[in-house]
Amino acid sequence: MTEKTSIFDSVEAYRRAVLFILLLFTATFGAVFSILNFRNDNYIAMAGELAMGCFALCLAPVIRTTHRLLLWSFVYLLLFNSTMMAIIATPEASPSVFAWVLMIPILSHMLLGRALGGGVTLVFLAIAFWLYITKYGSDAALGSDRALLNVAGVALCIFGFSYVYETSRARAEIALKRRAYTDPLTGLGNRAAFYHRFGEAIARFERQGAGPAIVLLDIDHFKAINDDHGHETGDDALKQLSAILIETIRPSDDAFRYGGEEFCLLLNDTSPAEAANFAETLRKVVEAAEMSREDHMIHLTVSLGVATVCEDGTDLKKLLQAADQRLYEAKAKGRNRVVSG
Repeated sequence: MTEKTSIFDSVEAYRRAVLFILLLFTATFGAVFSILNFRNDNYIAMAGELAMGCFALCLAPVIRTTHRLLLWSFVYLLLFNSTMMAIIATPEASPSVFAWVLMIPILSHMLLGRALGGGVTLVFLAIAFWLYITKYGSDAALGSDRALLNVAGVALCIFGFSYVYETSRARAEIALKRRAYTDPLTGLGNRAAFYHRFGEAIARFERQGAGPAIVLLDIDHFKAINDDHGHETGDDALKQLSAILIETIRPSDDAFRYGGEEFCLLLNDTSPAEAANFAETLRKVVEAAEMSREDHMIHLTVSLGVATVCEDGTDLKKLLQAADQRLYEAKAKGRNRVVSG
């Protein structure tokens, strides 16, 4: 079963769309400018623009499906910027060509992110500035201190704005992902986070052959806790169980609030016997814990159902059905127990 990992995985879709449109523009402008450069007898620029246009046309269908978007983005920008530098270096190139250099920081940050995009920007802006000084340093107007300061200032401003924007966007994306993946009451991952992590676990299983296990559990008689002691106490019970789960699972495992009083554990690289033993250990830890409320103590117990990839397959829907069926079997047998395959 394939699950959507998150609506906020759109950063890759966004970069894929930007690169695809950019490739179409590259092919179009490459054809137009190659004709203009042919008329101006600038055959080096013509050849470079034709080559970039053809490359862009060939790369456009690849971008729609590739899993190596960052790599192809880097290759495209490297070739695009290098072609731009070669055209600028030709004697026939006019000063107006340097206007295209101002696209480097914007495109680099949009396609490559803050770190890699910033590095690419610094390298090619330095090359472009050196070419500008080499070609126009002796020109009274274009090579004056004021002209050089204007060129460098505008380029650095655009670089700075692009860097700040990408930094803000990345932080906002992280915050949105965290909010989208986190249960606000317990701080555990939510159901969307579970789907995402399960997809990663199955990918590891397909590469390495070590499968995960799923444990579904919920608090026994949770409704009675809410009815007898109030919903605030019920919330405290959910928080306490969450803390126990975090303290008990291994660093490689994950705990999620699946919904209501039901929780889910994803135990990575775990055999059926190991999963059953862990579930029983967890049951005992929860049973031994106490929650103090005013003048009385509340003891929690949980019922658990265990399903593993090794026994129940890799389809998430079937795994959840198996774990859920065993959870209800544990409840039917008197609660506070583990049922595994």
